[in-house]
Order: sequence, then C-alpha cells, then structure tokens
Amino acid sequence: MSDLLNQLNDDELDFTVSFKDTDGNSHKGDFLDIVLFEKNEYVIIEPEDGDGYVDIFRIMHVNEKEVYVPVSDDRVLDSVFEVFRLKNEDEFDFV
Repeated sequence: MSDLLNQLNDDELDFTVSFKDTDGNSHKGDFLDIVLFEKNEYVIIEPEDGDGYVDIFRIMHVNEKEVYVPVSDDRVLDSVFEVFRLKNEDEFDFV
C-alpha cells in the first residue's frame, strides 16, 4: 500500500502534497485519490495551477522509498482517469 495512503486519516482526505518526480520536476497540488489499475497504484493530483486538470503518477517502491513516476502512455492515462472518474462521479463535477 502507498505511503501516501498511510498518511491519510479516514475522516479527512483533503490535503496538499509536494514532491519531486523521478525526472526531478517539483509538483505541488491537492491530493484527490489513489487508483489501482493493472495491479499498479496511481496517485491523482490536482496541480495548484491545474485549471481543472489533473496529474497522474504511478507509485513505485524503489529501495524502500516511494517514488512517483510520470505516466506518458496515453492508454494508461485515459484508463486510470476513467477509473478515477467512475469512482468519484458523486464527489466531483466532470465535464
């Protein structure tokens, strides 16, 4: 299970995260969810300047550390977002 999920309190899922991805890029935004797709975990983040868009990162464990890998495969991005959308259709307005 993700270290990020372990930080969550069951009653409070709203919080801001800051991290660097495996490419060294800094990211800051609101945590929205963690989605399981094809036996991998993906974190869904709404960037501070996202204007309604989300960032999706694959969560990997390397040398006992949790790392966030940018997803470049359009099929995976679309599929993960669809799982997120279906899972949260009552929570968010999807256009």
